[in-house]
Amino acid sequence: MQRYPRSILAMLLFVAFALSANAQTLGPQDDTWTTGNGTQVDFSNFGNLDLGKLLGSAPTSTVVTFNGVPLDSSIGQADTLVARGSVTVSDQFSTTLSLKALSLVSSPDLVLQDGRVYHVAVSLATQDGGGQMDFTLTSSEGGTYSSSFIVTPIFTLTNVNDPSESAHSINCLTDTQYSCSFPMHGGGNWLLTSSDGFDPQSQGIPSVPAGVKLGNYTTVGRTRLNSVQVGCGGTKAAGYHCGPQDNTAELHGFMGEASGHNVKPSNDCAQNPPPPSPSPSPSPRPAPVPVANMKSAPQRTAALDITQIDKQALNCATDTVK
Repeated sequence: MQRYPRSILAMLLFVAFALSANAQTLGPQDDTWTTGNGTQVDFSNFGNLDLGKLLGSAPTSTVVTFNGVPLDSSIGQADTLVARGSVTVSDQFSTTLSLKALSLVSSPDLVLQDGRVYHVAVSLATQDGGGQMDFTLTSSEGGTYSSSFIVTPIFTLTNVNDPSESAHSINCLTDTQYSCSFPMHGGGNWLLTSSDGFDPQSQGIPSVPAGVKLGNYTTVGRTRLNSVQVGCGGTKAAGYHCGPQDNTAELHGFMGEASGHNVKPSNDCAQNPPPPSPSPSPSPRPAPVPVANMKSAPQRTAALDITQIDKQALNCATDTVK
């Protein structure tokens, strides 16, 4: 019988233990995000869309600024939700990714050269846009990821001064002449959450509740512990962090691309995050989200810069989930 030195046996046992510890399976999860103030779309270079032709008068500026609108009081201030499929953690693993909800409004509104003013709302044309997220394990606590998924919006323009005028709808799914669907690419760091390691609540990132109805999608949620938290990095020994250094997003359009921007998970009450605790949070609340700094790209190009930016809630005491 072949004998191995004790050091080799010990190393093999350690490797086997490490592999079994990392090969845990986690179910589907949702990530929620809030859009930073100052998100913009330059409609002069957004697909084949011509606002002057659509509305009968050219805008004084084709650049429109947007702010997020909370999707549902059950998930706090989040205006965007992205669903991830189940994963089995290993050295390299992947999962499906899909944008399930989006809600933005113009602020200030769109002004035309003939004096008319239009309020612009952004929602999602389909919840079936597919994508993928690829993970690489670089330590026992987490690693890096890259992602890509399709965004297909609806723009609804309403005359502020004449509510009798029918709203104008630009559906990037059904109005194929506009060519305004686009893919979003991102990447950064991720961490496994646990009672003895990274606790997202220590960074002011709340859980996502299950059972919230958003269109045809019902959230599966994301627990505080035993989950994957994207947009955060570091180690227990060196310290954890969640910020621009941990998340980037880049949007590529047809025949061109837009520049990338730093992104980070957002939260509802970042100024006073609760201390870490191994027990489940009694009041699950939203977490980050996916969305949008929309910039110009080459002519006839549908491209948006989407930026996930931290947004502090103004009424932390009133948006707690009961």
